[in-house]
Amino acid sequence: MRSSISASEYGRRAETLAAIWLRLRGYRILGRNVRVAGREVDVVARRGRTLVVCEVKARRSRSRGAPVDAVDPRKQRRLVEAGEMLRLAHPGVKRVRFDVIAVDGLRVTHVPAAF
Repeated sequence: MRSSISASEYGRRAETLAAIWLRLRGYRILGRNVRVAGREVDVVARRGRTLVVCEVKARRSRSRGAPVDAVDPRKQRRLVEAGEMLRLAHPGVKRVRFDVIAVDGLRVTHVPAAF
């Protein structure tokens, strides 16, 4: 049975769940849907002196593959570019880490340092 919510609403809910999940694990959420030089970062968080650039992927079904597999090399490159710009905006940051959070229903899979 197909859900009655739109794909964009499903994605927003997944991003909210991911942000809550991170916050409960000690991350400070700095922003959601942050735009940097034409790129969008789903969640920007900080833990200690590490800036975390997080891509959130959600799937209603596995017919198109696992959510983590959707972060292809092109998307990774764009996130790295955004991450470098964000690092410059946060002088106390020692390093930038790129994570992926996959949301499958209410199941959250966090892949730290995914690339």
